Order: sequence, then C-alpha cells, then structure tokens
Amino acid sequence: EEVVYHQSAAMSGRLPPKRDSVKASRLSTQLQKRRDAARQRQRDARRDLTDHARSLAFGAEDSGSEASATRAVGDQDAMHRSSSNPQELALEHPGTSSTEAWLDVAQMGRESRHERSPRHRRSSSAPGKWSRESVARFSESQFMLPEWMVDVPPDLGHAWFATPRPKGQRVLVISSRGCTVSRLKNGRVLHRFPSALPGGSQRTKHGKAEDSFCILDCVFHQEDGVYYVMDCMAWNGMSMYDCTAEMRLSWLYSKLGDPETAECEAATGTGPNNRYRFAVPPTHNCDASGLRAAYGSPFPFRRDGIQFLAKDGNYELGVTPLAVMWKDPNTSDFFLDENPDGSDTQRVVLSLQSATGDVVTGDPTPIALARLPAHFLESAGRAAESAPAGDDSLGRDGTWRGNGGLRDGLLLRFAVGKSGLQIQDGLPVAADLVYEGIANQRRGGADTMTKILFQYYARREPITIEEIGMAVETQAREAAMAASSGSSASSVSIARSSQSFSGIPNGLFDF
Repeated sequence: EEVVYHQSAAMSGRLPPKRDSVKASRLSTQLQKRRDAARQRQRDARRDLTDHARSLAFGAEDSGSEASATRAVGDQDAMHRSSSNPQELALEHPGTSSTEAWLDVAQMGRESRHERSPRHRRSSSAPGKWSRESVARFSESQFMLPEWMVDVPPDLGHAWFATPRPKGQRVLVISSRGCTVSRLKNGRVLHRFPSALPGGSQRTKHGKAEDSFCILDCVFHQEDGVYYVMDCMAWNGMSMYDCTAEMRLSWLYSKLGDPETAECEAATGTGPNNRYRFAVPPTHNCDASGLRAAYGSPFPFRRDGIQFLAKDGNYELGVTPLAVMWKDPNTSDFFLDENPDGSDTQRVVLSLQSATGDVVTGDPTPIALARLPAHFLESAGRAAESAPAGDDSLGRDGTWRGNGGLRDGLLLRFAVGKSGLQIQDGLPVAADLVYEGIANQRRGGADTMTKILFQYYARREPITIEEIGMAVETQAREAAMAASSGSSASSVSIARSSQSFSGIPNGLFDF
C-alpha cells in the first residue's frame, strides 16, 4: 500500500501556508534575487579555470612546461582585454564536488612540473584515453546546467539571448593531440574521430602545436550526424570559461558560424580530416523579433526547447540561474517528463539526508520538500541492508544494491500526490509525495527546484510563449519610457494574459 508523506510541522517550525495559486506563485522576488546574487559573485570574485581546461584536454598527467602554461594564461588575459564588454573573473559556485576534484588533479599536475626534468614530454594519452578514475570523476557538473523557466526575468528583453536547442545528446567535445572525442554527461565516449578543430587531427590547419586544444559544449543531432555547438569553453589552448556569453558566442560564430566566412571553415563540412560537421545554431537577442525567430523560424534540426542565456554570464560549472531552459509542445517532443506507464503523473527524484530523514532537491543549496517518518526509515534501511550486494553498492544498471542501509545522498523516487506542491514566494515549501522506490544512482543527482516547478506548472498552467512575449514587450516599453523621461523605470510584475503579444503575428503559436 502506498503511503503519502507530507512535510511535518516540526520540519519548518510552523504549519505550511495555504497553497498559493499557480499564477500568484510566479510573482516571485526570490528567483530574481538568485540571478542578482550570481552576477554579484562574478563581479566580486576571481577564478582561473585554465588548469581545469588543460586537465580535460590532456588528462591528469599533463607535464608540459611552465612556459606553455604561462603562455596560455597570457593569451586568455589578452583575449579578455580585447573583449568589447570585459567582465571580472568569477569564482566557481560552491558545492560542485566533481569540479573540485578536477581542479585538485590539475593542481597536482602543476606542482609535479617542478619535480620533473624541463625536457620531459607530456604523456601521449589522447583525450579519449582516460583512466577509469578520470571517467568516474567526470559528471554533468562539467557542463553549465541551465535552470528551468518558472518566471520571466525582468531584463529578459535586453540582457539575454534566445537560442533554439537542437534535439539530441549533450556532449563535451574535446580536441587535442591529433584526436577529437565527444563525451556524454557520465564521461563515457560517444565518438572518437579526426576533426578540423585546433588539435583535432594530425592534418588540421589550426592549432598544430602540441598544447593546442578545444573544449566545446555541443548537442549531437543524430538525424543528420551534426554536432551543434552551443558554447565554447576553450579554443586553440585559450580558456574562455571566464568570458561573458556575449564574448563566447561572438568568438564561436567567427570560428564556426557561416561556412563561407568562418575561420575554421573545414570543420563546417565533412571529409577525411573532419568526420562530423560542426554547426552553430542561430542565437538572437531576446527582443520581440528575436523571440519570434527563435520560436517560429524553420531550422535544419528538430528542436528540444529554447535556451535563454544572460549576456553577461560566465560559463559556470554546474547549475546557474544565468542560463534558463523553456519548452512547450511546439518546441519539444519532451515537454512533459515521460512515464513508463504512459500517465502524466509528475515524478521527482530527491536526495536523502540520512541524519534527519529530509528529502532534498539537487540545488547547490538544497531545498527540503518533505521529511520521511522514522518508522519508514527504519524499515527501508533494514530492507536495503538485507538486499544482495556485491563489492560495490551499485549494480551495473545504477540500481542501489544495499550494502549499508539508506546512506546519506541516496536518490529516492517519488510521485507528486493530488495535493501537489505548496509554493510560497515562488519557491516550494512542502510537497505531497508518494514514495515509489530507490532511483537509479547513476543519473547524476537529484532534480533541481526549478525543474520540479517547471514540470509542476506544465501540468497545470504552463508559462506560454505569449506570456514571455508580452513580458518582453512590456520591458521594451518601460525602457523606452525611461529613456524619454530620463529616469529609471520601476520594476513591475507582468500579469498573465491570453492575448498574443504584438511582436508576433496572431496564429503563429497555434498548435
């Protein structure tokens, strides 16, 4: 018999507030505060991910000369100075343990240079020949992970880009030492091939030097065998993690954009030295015309939503509020998470905090949605301990095999009950959860707060393209009024409306 577990009053110190309406819950100041805080971290702190990029490109045993490392940093500094919109370097968001592990490896490699002969050459390991330990450390936190759109940013119309996301597998494409490898979120190799990217083959025209490498954030579109490049983290040995999105995308288009004018034109076609074609999906300023183009224009690929990217955002490792994903049935085949039974019941995966019994989201600062009763933890712990287990607690399919009971961080799967979520100021404070079992432990982590909210709204009152468009137009009018009056525009909430916004013709969004 299924048992529904609600968040207890003892968990929050008071009874949860009455559930807000879906419409009112979106008028949140907390979500915008999170975006402002992310920008402030970038302005106040500094980071240097050059060694992180080199560890991805060359592996942990990189023993190149100190001069080459210094040259790479110098090239990066020069690139920042040449940017039309220079930004302060940003400190990586805390809480991404796999990223810290990679930086630790890079630090050990850097210290080892002083202990070896200056004439010692690097290991000949190509980017596709990582050790099992390196693959295990690799995770989806090596990517910038967008949040899901559960409110419309008040500066969306002038401070963000809109890019249609191709349908396919998201991969990290790494080229170095004459080889190109694409890695999935779990670190496993999708393809190993020659490419015309710097360092991507023995005959590449760009970046033949031994320390040349590229790291690209791509989506592999299987239907036509094209790697669509969504972002650029390193090019020809220069780290671009700390460049703004405006700079990174401008750089990317100059290298791989228009095949007739692209600097690396050989990578935009196929041939013996470039097995897969690289292309850059169109990116638009998120004004009315740009939003119309991102939503309604024909594309050579099947879409899986629209990605919104803050122009001043750096490439953050892990979840960031400065990148936002949005979908509807017209832009994605996966608007709602699929269920094996074909139902539209929302299911969530949460992480267990064994000391308290709380089940929390996968955010850098986790949000507790419920507390499991003590008697349930005891019975489930005994069941887990009695389950057959090998040397490892995980099976090959990622299922939990016991060996120690319910450990801290164990991923559990729940269905959202009829009472749904209790939302206050745009954030969930409690949930009606039905326990269904232990989730696949290799999925990467628990669901984030915005993913849970997006799927929750999608089943009730989703954010529509009309709502986004009206917000963009309202922001444009406010900016025009502020410019004409010479005063700054005040922040106002955008009310929902069923009307089409004037920047897009009526009927364009009819399904």
